[in-house]
Amino acid sequence: MQPRMHEDITQFSFEEFVAFLFARSVAPETEADPWYWNVQVTFDLARVCQHYMRLFQAPSFLLEQFSKEQLEQGFCAIQSCNLDCSVTQLIWDTDLPFAARAECVRSMLDLFKGLFAAEALDTSVHMWWDSLCYDWHCGNRNRDRGGEDASMQDVMFQTLSKILALDSPVCQGAALHGLGHLHHPETEHLVQEYLKQRTSLSEDWKAYALAAARFEVM
Repeated sequence: MQPRMHEDITQFSFEEFVAFLFARSVAPETEADPWYWNVQVTFDLARVCQHYMRLFQAPSFLLEQFSKEQLEQGFCAIQSCNLDCSVTQLIWDTDLPFAARAECVRSMLDLFKGLFAAEALDTSVHMWWDSLCYDWHCGNRNRDRGGEDASMQDVMFQTLSKILALDSPVCQGAALHGLGHLHHPETEHLVQEYLKQRTSLSEDWKAYALAAARFEVM
């Protein structure tokens, strides 16, 4: 196990925050723990949220600055529950107003449209919404409780609906994966409309979409 490090990013500019996430050597596949599993981060919640939204809304510059491997590692860090300042942690931190957290989730549409549609990366894109939505799949969150369990679920569903409409198989696949874990009550209707509009999909793709509508994706 690697020693646990500490990084204070409280005053980081946007550029420094981007470097914190992406400008790192890529861990070998044989290395058990990536860097973001072994770092304690001190940060300003509102500042990090603004940095994430800026990154998501205009992400294409990343392709010029970092390798595909660095991007893959960085986006895995962003969605990891092991990183204190990950977006997965941030969107549930009630010290930040819900409106700001919801806007951060909505800005992920631009991330998919502006980056992932062009550069599919490897695991991080397909697992993005798995990381954010799985709490509903495993029962940690339940729409019937109301509150943010319902309101954040609605925000994610609206965002996933728009990503599903993008002309990108990678984005559509990631959206279906997320919908399959989100358990939103309107999922079946959305998937049926998606299939009606795309009659040329392969049988395997149709089967995956229908599995997502039944909340049976892995």
